[in-house]
Amino acid sequence: MSPSKRLPYSDIDLDRWREYDHIWTDSLWEIDARDRSGGHQLDYHGNFVPQIATQTYIRYTKEDDVVLDLFLGSGTSAIEAIRLNRRLIGVELKPDLVESVRTKIPPTLLDERVHVLQGDSTQAETAARVQETLASMGAQHAQLLVLHPPYHDIIHFSGEPDDLSNAPSLEAFLDLFETTAHHGFELLEPGRFAVLIIGDKYRQGELIPLGFYCMERMQRAGFRTKAIVVKNITGNETGKGRASNLWRYRALAGGYYIFKHEYVIILQKPAVPTDARRELLKVKKLPPWGRVQGDKWDRASRFIYRIQELNALRRETRRVAAEAGLPVHDFARYVIRRWYNFHTHQVALDIILAHPRTRPEPDPFHHTVDFYLDGAGFDLKLTELPHSFGSGSSSETDAGSIQSGRAESIATARAHPQDLARWLYTHQSAQGRFHAANRLFVVLHDVAHPDRTWELRRDFARLNRAIRGFLDEPNLVHVEFTDREGTRHQPTAGVVFCVRE
Repeated sequence: MSPSKRLPYSDIDLDRWREYDHIWTDSLWEIDARDRSGGHQLDYHGNFVPQIATQTYIRYTKEDDVVLDLFLGSGTSAIEAIRLNRRLIGVELKPDLVESVRTKIPPTLLDERVHVLQGDSTQAETAARVQETLASMGAQHAQLLVLHPPYHDIIHFSGEPDDLSNAPSLEAFLDLFETTAHHGFELLEPGRFAVLIIGDKYRQGELIPLGFYCMERMQRAGFRTKAIVVKNITGNETGKGRASNLWRYRALAGGYYIFKHEYVIILQKPAVPTDARRELLKVKKLPPWGRVQGDKWDRASRFIYRIQELNALRRETRRVAAEAGLPVHDFARYVIRRWYNFHTHQVALDIILAHPRTRPEPDPFHHTVDFYLDGAGFDLKLTELPHSFGSGSSSETDAGSIQSGRAESIATARAHPQDLARWLYTHQSAQGRFHAANRLFVVLHDVAHPDRTWELRRDFARLNRAIRGFLDEPNLVHVEFTDREGTRHQPTAGVVFCVRE
């Protein structure tokens, strides 16, 4: 007898596919009424209908899998996890809701198969607590991620400033949501699925496609979209503030339509990540920036963080430039520089974190710490050897003298790493990126062809030797310098030299 065809992420047996009439496979879900069985109840104006959890749990999890809900609310996910014999970790910001959900969980399951954590899902500390809870459950990752955030400011769920429903602007809301999605991505097992339950909103007579904006932010975090399901809104209209007659009048008067749908968007974390190193080696030439780094173009090019494939980067560059009205050629040069610098930085950081003396900073958005070396936090900075540090006379013009001057510069830097670190701190960027925290500088230099120094960022074998050699016996220096405002700083720095002679 041949083995059954079971999917790796569910208990569905494809040999018996005709028996699964109760599993929906269409992209339009018309639900007559919310399920009130098994402990489900309409006791909170922000909860989603239990049928969403039922369908997605059956499709994308196995019994005993761990579901992670980062916006737990009144506990729909938890109740359905119990009913379908799944485990769950739920995070909820409001302490009163946490206590309410805990009363719904049988004592024999609470803090064993179902864990309810009070916390802010945008914070790295909360993600770390989830990771610890997973470990206590004998798991490294969750097997399904559920995200049902506030629909921005349609309903203010609390007076807490950390509540996403109180975000001061749409952009702020999306930034906070993206941070949560990033945490969820890291906590989810590769190859497994995420469920985003979200709707749209109107603002001053204009449709705000919040669902698609949130989906795009999840794509930035690394997810790939698998399906968009349209679900009718039923059984909770009053809770969402839609008294039918009033809204019908407003719709007729304002020229818009009343929302009768929301989205259930299915996304997946790739099972095998793209080989970033291979993609970096495809870059044949690195053009100049073409302009000073600035917030406007940085915001427009944030997709560089989630895209690893070079061809996908080029497609997205063209799309964003057209959408934002930016000059394609100039924007493309800006994007490739940011993309190359970011992903080579990540490769160097991976080399560092492979060393036994280091550990990662759990918050990927921490402004001044990338990793810890022997317990002390450090920021990682890859930089070229400055032309004006330790150089010889500018009157040297023949090729031999110039190359000799370059060799003299790197020799001076190696002999005086403290002076070089001080120079790098003092002359760092003036575009709002200044900081005086501990730093590990990886200094790159091609003696014979300095215009090709950029290639050393992806000379992975040379980087590995240089970084590991330093970390085996760290030579840290204490630096004193004064910033542009006259403030005195005393950080600790390390200088790693990656040089091609």
